[in-house]
Amino acid sequence: MTAPLTISEGRIRAMTTALDELAQSEMRAVSVPFFSPDDIAALIRQCQKLPMRQAKPRVGAEGREVIQDFDICFPAPRDRALGQLADMLEDTVKQALERTQFAHLDEDFILNDVAVQHYSPKSKGIGVHMDSLRYRGLVFIITLAGQSCLSVCEDRDGHGAKAIDDTPGQLAILSAPGFCGRGADDSRPLHY
Repeated sequence: MTAPLTISEGRIRAMTTALDELAQSEMRAVSVPFFSPDDIAALIRQCQKLPMRQAKPRVGAEGREVIQDFDICFPAPRDRALGQLADMLEDTVKQALERTQFAHLDEDFILNDVAVQHYSPKSKGIGVHMDSLRYRGLVFIITLAGQSCLSVCEDRDGHGAKAIDDTPGQLAILSAPGFCGRGADDSRPLHY
């Protein structure tokens, strides 16, 4: 059994497969089994102690506003379990890139932000959006508990929505600028 939140051969293989799939995915999003119950438990223990604030209810330019109905800790501290997670993901991606057939990044991969979000059971979630251009290469989404409806879609009205498995234990990966030579808009999937 792998120690919680550490790099392992199994995780490198899973990431390699996921990056190859992402490189070929028209959705620009994939999901892979990645975390053990011990990993999830360690992350939950830390996240429950973080100071949270209510997210701005609406963000974005007029006509492209995004509804946000959640609490957030941003930036989340890169220490303890969250620090182990960030280090493990960076190392796993680096090793997976040496094995992948299709995927590559335009620059060295580092996690430049860690955010923790809590959605109440009656939350409206987050509206259709693209992640910021400052996120480079890959974006990871990790659900620790509960159920969500993470989906990618074709337009800001949510047409052509396709669900991405982000149940606890899964690692959802979205492409970002610099992944496989993709530019700003063709790399970032609309999602909610």
